[in-house]
Amino acid sequence: MQIKNARATERHSEQNKPDPDAQINIAGSHDSHSLYSKPVPKKHKARLLILRSGAAGITENEILLQCRLPSGRNYVTDLERRLDMQFERIDEANPDGIGSHYRYRFIKRAEVQKVIALVNASAVNNGHQPLNQLDIEAILNLYTDNVAE
Repeated sequence: MQIKNARATERHSEQNKPDPDAQINIAGSHDSHSLYSKPVPKKHKARLLILRSGAAGITENEILLQCRLPSGRNYVTDLERRLDMQFERIDEANPDGIGSHYRYRFIKRAEVQKVIALVNASAVNNGHQPLNQLDIEAILNLYTDNVAE
């Protein structure tokens, strides 16, 4: 009886070991990973994905697939409400030809900066890694050609 329990305990402890590669460093900097031990929330991942979409923008489906979220449009709408801004919405047909979804793009570069400020403030408040200056510059460089100031 004890052998069975010992094996079950061993299997249980193996299953619960933390995987060091399981946490993706979404902000792109590996040197400060040890400072931030909380997992990155899906909302933070969605906001970063929206920021890094660049001139092409991002579709609801891309947000769903890459962040494993129930609704991609909720995160765009949340940003619009929180930051008093508006995304450009482009209606696109689904690849299967049934229905459509929106592609969202930033209209002004100032709005990109608002979202960056929100992402960093939320990261600090929630104990995960904010964007560093190189990340911010890389994101802002994505919006030099398509967004009017």
